[in-house]
Formats: sequence, structure tokens, C-alpha cells
Amino acid sequence: PDLVRYRLLGLSRDALVPGGVAIANRIIAKLSRPEVARAFLSPAPEAIVQTLLAKDQITPEMADLARRVPMADDICVEADSGGHTDQGNAAVLIPAICRLRDAMQAEFGYATSPRIGSGGGIGTPDAAASALMLGAEFTLTGSINQCTIEAGTSPLVKQMLAEAEVPDTAHAPAGDMFEIGARVQVLRRGVLFPARANRLFDLYMRHDTLDQIDAQTRDQIETRYFQRSFDEVWQDCLAYWPAAAIERALAMPKQKMAYVFRWYFGLSGRLALQGVAERKVDFQVHCGPAMGAFNQWVAASGLASWQNRGVVEVNAHLLSATADRVTRAIQDFRRR
Repeated sequence: PDLVRYRLLGLSRDALVPGGVAIANRIIAKLSRPEVARAFLSPAPEAIVQTLLAKDQITPEMADLARRVPMADDICVEADSGGHTDQGNAAVLIPAICRLRDAMQAEFGYATSPRIGSGGGIGTPDAAASALMLGAEFTLTGSINQCTIEAGTSPLVKQMLAEAEVPDTAHAPAGDMFEIGARVQVLRRGVLFPARANRLFDLYMRHDTLDQIDAQTRDQIETRYFQRSFDEVWQDCLAYWPAAAIERALAMPKQKMAYVFRWYFGLSGRLALQGVAERKVDFQVHCGPAMGAFNQWVAASGLASWQNRGVVEVNAHLLSATADRVTRAIQDFRRR
């Protein structure tokens, strides 16, 4: 409802276009599933619109205009990206969601058709050109921006990313959705976080309480992974989680185990951001294979060192090379 309200509060009648709708509050939805794309390519759900109207949170005019615009202006199709990922295949997803967009545009007749873009795996001109050839109208970079001078992570992490190669990533549990088994893609080279995180999830799946973990395994986790005892970690959990969450964990030992294990995921992210060198093996760095591909592509250029990588320069270089790549492909096709 909050997202719908945000969208609708930005709607008004376009004074310059008869019958047109002016959209002030823009939304770009980054997603990896067609059913989620359908929700954002549709107008706001009527039930939510009527509820907001009944509460006087929107005006009758906004409720009327809601039927004439999609929930999102842009859809970014997320393929096998760094961080949270469904490990989607761009070659399958982009055309499928473009077809869905075209069908829904024909059904609803929006004044402006939603644009479809591509994110995940965009680190070289070939990858970007491929996305465009599949139907994407824009590309969104992610992993490669984390290895720039503007990025908020530590210099140590930036150096690690600058040395990454294409195979140097792995999948691990997502700390914020640990219990349901959601996954993130992270840097593997030089760290033990993926292996340790996957082991914690395996223990969570096999046991119902921390007390069921054998003494040797518990000692290894407390000594090597956490460098703190389970009891000390639980004290941190008591200070972090709201009272209702703690009450649930006390009633459900498996939930308590999840909170204790999730503590490690928060720690691993902070260690990386702070660049704590002595805990480098525990760094959690969200990263996709686009990082390694980018490093390979710029190895002989001035962008080989991360100290020379500004976000603008990196993306301008990529866009320019992508344009050249597409132009050459068209010329080659015509010659054939």
C-alpha cells in the first residue's frame, strides 16, 4: 500500500496533453520473475486504491488516474547478479518480459509504454550489447561500481575486487532471509565466508536447537567463525532484535539458532566495509562474475587500477565501447 500511495500521490492531469497523465513519482522495479513483472506492468491494484481512497490518503482524481498508468515506469530484468539473486538467465528472461510488456501495453493502452532494461552480468561491451540485442532498452551496472573510488566499501575490498577473475564468485545464504534459504552471490577469492555461511545454513537445516550441535563443531564455529561464544552472540541479539522477536526466539529454539547464525552475516558485511584486514577471510562482499569480466577487459588500459576507476568514467567507457560493439555487429550483419 505504501508503494501504491507513493505512485498515486505523483499523478495529476497533464495540462499540455488532452487526456494525458503527468507522473511525478517515478518507479523502476528490479526483478527476476515474470509474475513480479506483471504486477509492476499493471495499474495499481484496485482494492488497494479503494482502501487508500477510503482513508483519504489519495484524492478521487488520483484514484481515477491510477487506472491509466502502470505501477512502474521501468522494469530492470535482473539476471545472475551480485548480491541477492535468483540466478536467472538473461537470454531467457529479457525476451520473455519484453513480450509480457508488449501484451500488457496492448491490453491497457498506456500513453507511454514501460521500458525494459537489463541488470546483472553487465561488465563488458559484449554483455551490454547482448542485452540490447535481446530487447533491453537500457543497462544497469552493479558489481563494477563497487570497485570505484566513490564506492563506500573499504580500499582492501576494492583491491580484492580489482584482482577478481570470472570464476571467483560463489553463492551463499542471504543473511536477511536466512530462514527461507534465499541466496546471494559473493566474492570467493581469498575469503572463507561462502563456505562458512553455507555450513551454518546446513547446521540450521539439520538441527532444531543450538544444543544439538556437537561440541567439536560448536567449538570450531565459536573459535574460528564468530571468535565469540554462542552466549555472547545471543547477548548481542537481545540488544538488537525487538522484544516480540526475542519472545518468539525464546519460545522457538530453532529461531534463536537462526538469530545467532544471522549475527555472523551482519558481522561479515561490517568487517568488509571497515576493511578489518585480520578478519579478511570472513569478508562478505556481494559480487557477480561481471566484476572479473570487467577486470579482464580493462587489464591493458588506464582502468586496470581501481584507484583510476570513477563511476562516471567506468560507465562512460562501457557505454562508448558498447555503442562501437553494436555498430560493428550491424555492419558485419549487413556485409553478410
